[in-house]
Amino acid sequence: MGKFKKGLFLGGLLGAGMMWLNTTKKGKETRDQLLDHAADVYSEVKDKALASEQWDKMTKTKYYKAVETVVNKYAVENDLVDGMRDMIEKVVKAQWKKLKNSK
Repeated sequence: MGKFKKGLFLGGLLGAGMMWLNTTKKGKETRDQLLDHAADVYSEVKDKALASEQWDKMTKTKYYKAVETVVNKYAVENDLVDGMRDMIEKVVKAQWKKLKNSK
């Protein structure tokens, strides 16, 4: 299967998933839970990062490692499935620029 076909297939799956999250009642509940969890994790990561003496020297890679650590701990504490954990991790990692600009 060529790259184009793989991309088309994965794009279709992603689109179907996003449609499900936005149109069905269960999807909306799942999306809301995901965003609530992500907000909790982001605030914990932000507090730790800003309290760190090394904040000015923090790189994107170090931020990503901190996010992974906090998300894994949070997932265990809240008994989250791997898929939910991965989505939360992606959402919080995407906040790097926002956090870096907030100093």
